[in-house]
Amino acid sequence: MNTYDNRIACMERNITAAIEKGISESKLAGACVGVYYEGKALFEKAIGNSDRENGKPMKKDTLFRMFSMTKPVTSAAVMQLWERGLIDLIDPLRWYIPEFGDMMVSVGEELIPANRDILIKDLLNMTSGIPYPDCWCESQKQAAKVYDEINDRLATDSPMSTMEFCRKMGGVPLMFQPGAEWAYGASADILGGVIEQVCDMPFDEYLRKNIFEPLEMNDTDFWVPEEKRDRFAQLYTWDNENGGIRTEPDPHLGMNDYLTKPAFISGGAGLVSTLSDYASFANVLANGGVNHEKGVRLMGEATWRYMRSSQLTPEQQATVQWDSLMGHSYGNLMRVLTDPNAFATNAPAGEFGWDGWTGTYMTVCPEKKLSIVYLIQNCGAGVSDIIRRIRTIAYGALDSLLI
Repeated sequence: MNTYDNRIACMERNITAAIEKGISESKLAGACVGVYYEGKALFEKAIGNSDRENGKPMKKDTLFRMFSMTKPVTSAAVMQLWERGLIDLIDPLRWYIPEFGDMMVSVGEELIPANRDILIKDLLNMTSGIPYPDCWCESQKQAAKVYDEINDRLATDSPMSTMEFCRKMGGVPLMFQPGAEWAYGASADILGGVIEQVCDMPFDEYLRKNIFEPLEMNDTDFWVPEEKRDRFAQLYTWDNENGGIRTEPDPHLGMNDYLTKPAFISGGAGLVSTLSDYASFANVLANGGVNHEKGVRLMGEATWRYMRSSQLTPEQQATVQWDSLMGHSYGNLMRVLTDPNAFATNAPAGEFGWDGWTGTYMTVCPEKKLSIVYLIQNCGAGVSDIIRRIRTIAYGALDSLLI
């Protein structure tokens, strides 16, 4: 084995050890992980179990609920429509979904009129004020009622569609004045509705024709057909009483059990995918929006540069309080690393990507031509210590490979 292969093997051992330690501590059942340079896999590996209780081994073609790693795909779709002149990022949202005209803003126990329209770029930057369901303010409580209605109607003859969801959310007051702050919410789901209006086709059909099929992401969709169900990973959550993880049932955030095609196509959380499929998308983002080998360009280079840039004003940035976003800004439904020292990372500024509620994670570094995809199925996993170790190992190893 030559020096290069030895260094690859060392990186793989170190990353595998970090994941196996997490499995032994019952932090996860198993994982798929891939590290890619210039669009090629340095290594891809399945570790542990996709279904621990039934002893089902993790495989590289295991299907995962991607949750918020759906958002970068939605962003790419908006970028395509923008550079085709079908959307302008400063268009008012009401032009596409009139129910978002004349919005009200929740201020304490009062509702006051919005001082300007929500713009498309507000949706992309999570500065729209549109909430996710929660219980901390009236805006979140009203959003929760919409999501509860989605869940209540999942098994009926009239499930809520993407556009009905968007129209109902237009009646929910905003958390703050449009553009005043940053807050994570349902903006990407609303963008799914915008895309449907612009293209006059279902959102999932647009993605299939313009992203999934060109990149040969053949296992990526918003549901799992019967012939693929044996590859669908078990969902887990943390067990506060006993420690470690326990199984968790679907649905969440308005998604069904993924075994039937949904009426509500969630642009913020609905995708199911595999390691190799999502890596195909990540590697295009690492390479200026193009895959030369497949002859695919998702977007022009200038559009790609905009997509990966931080978009928050200083006032908006001041409201980003997540520990996982220390040293980062945000733009176009993704984090953007601006201060590596603040995040205590050996990655360079300009790295970007996103992660999902079930522990799915993607990061892309155009400077190093590196991308990392890590997939697990743990609710609320966040950017864990395991992810941080994988990142550090991969960046350190890449530098040694290029000597």
